[in-house]
Amino acid sequence: MRPVTSPKRLLLDLTPLDTPSGPRGIGRYIRELAIGLSELPEDELAGIEILGLTSLSWTGGYQVTRDIAAFRGGAQAAAPTETEFYHWAYRQRIALWRAAKRVGADAVHICDPHATPLFLGLAGCKKIVTCHDLVPTKFPDRYFGVRDGGAFVGKRIERRRYQSADLVVAISDATRDDAISLLGVPPRRIVRVYNGIDVSWWSRPPGLSAGATLDRFHLAGRPFVLYVGGSDWRKNPEGMMSGLVRARQRGLDLVLAWAGHLQTEHIEAVEKQARRFGVSEAVERLGYVSDDELAVLYRAARAHLLVSRCEGFGLTVVEAMASSCPVVTTHAGSLAEVAGDAALLVDAEDEVAIADALVRVCREPDVRAELIRRGLERAPLFSRAAQARAMARTYRAFFNLGGEARSS
Repeated sequence: MRPVTSPKRLLLDLTPLDTPSGPRGIGRYIRELAIGLSELPEDELAGIEILGLTSLSWTGGYQVTRDIAAFRGGAQAAAPTETEFYHWAYRQRIALWRAAKRVGADAVHICDPHATPLFLGLAGCKKIVTCHDLVPTKFPDRYFGVRDGGAFVGKRIERRRYQSADLVVAISDATRDDAISLLGVPPRRIVRVYNGIDVSWWSRPPGLSAGATLDRFHLAGRPFVLYVGGSDWRKNPEGMMSGLVRARQRGLDLVLAWAGHLQTEHIEAVEKQARRFGVSEAVERLGYVSDDELAVLYRAARAHLLVSRCEGFGLTVVEAMASSCPVVTTHAGSLAEVAGDAALLVDAEDEVAIADALVRVCREPDVRAELIRRGLERAPLFSRAAQARAMARTYRAFFNLGGEARSS
């Protein structure tokens, strides 16, 4: 008789959903991955038991769940502060190894890399880390603050974070290449697995009334382009506003609708920039919007505008494509990789090119229709199911259970 082999136990860290990462891109990544893995046929994860880590105490006390798709966290309701985020990070560093040992985990998948657990080796546990981007390493003076040790220390922490991982999961080829070239991660220990969304959900008609939703956001009857996200330097808010100014000077009565939760100091900065560019009346801050509301906004927008200076992936590009919303984005980071030929690509620093793209997508129906067609064709490449299947192959290869950890 063949000996019965226990399944490999993988601990999927869901605790970032209770941090400021919860309502942001990392939180969406974790939720989509967890749901996708839970929907896979059993044979695709044969030999692997996945437990979701939902809470962790300073002493290593923990709670786990097998129903990884059900845990949503309370980040959106509780609105954790940045200080609480650092408390979470320190707790992960010093206590995760104890929880992993008590759980009997063979590996931990750390989906938010901003806390590098110490002593996992003492628990006999390996470490899989998702690398979303290397923006701080590329622009250290802008993104490594005092709490991060400054640019000098921060860059070394980033290097240790990924070099110490047994496997790094990069969410795009651009991010994978950065990890290899900037941090020296060996190519054999890094695999690219694209992010995924529920393409079918974004593609179907919204459940909310378009008229009522647009009225609520003061957008009814106003042509607008939609931006979804934060306001830090890499998001290039001045590029959006200067492009908007030039487009309006060419006769477009266009509004920038800005969806996303912003902290008070960021709101003040956005309002200051809008005043400086003379577009205060043409910038509508919508605050945090639900997915149901966002689905309406994508369909009503003239375009989704994302002119970032650097992105590790760009989830909103895929959401917009699936929602029949034309995309105007940049060549920076992974954005051209994700958008392919289904977007108008511009230089992030070229306000004239940004304005030209806005004018084309608003005034040339053929261009708009072609972008929509291409976007609908391209979006399924980044489905939640495709991401889950790729991660399942990656896990199986990592645990030597067969399959190949190839970029997917």
